[in-house]
Amino acid sequence: MVNQMAYKKQTSKTPPFWGRVDELLGRSTRKMKKGVNLSRLDSLTEANESVVVACKVLGTGVLTHPLSVCAPAFSRSAKLLITKSGGKVVELDQLRKLNPTGKDLVILI
Repeated sequence: MVNQMAYKKQTSKTPPFWGRVDELLGRSTRKMKKGVNLSRLDSLTEANESVVVACKVLGTGVLTHPLSVCAPAFSRSAKLLITKSGGKVVELDQLRKLNPTGKDLVILI
């Protein structure tokens, strides 16, 4: 008999970080938050950090330092305020290619 867990570990090529991101994004919309405000991002992060947000980024609040933010959706005002603060709005697929292991990335739920 084949050990299923060992077989699964061998065939899985997704790094643990991106596996967790996929798990969070695949959750039911009932369990997910409606969004994360920029004020919360500002209080939980430091300058020049790269952040993966598992829900929509909303434009309420002020962002006082530059961030690279990756999320499935952004409000128009959030995109504008992130770029005004010197940060970047990055798409999920683009960030996976740039950082395939997920090193030095932070997930916010």
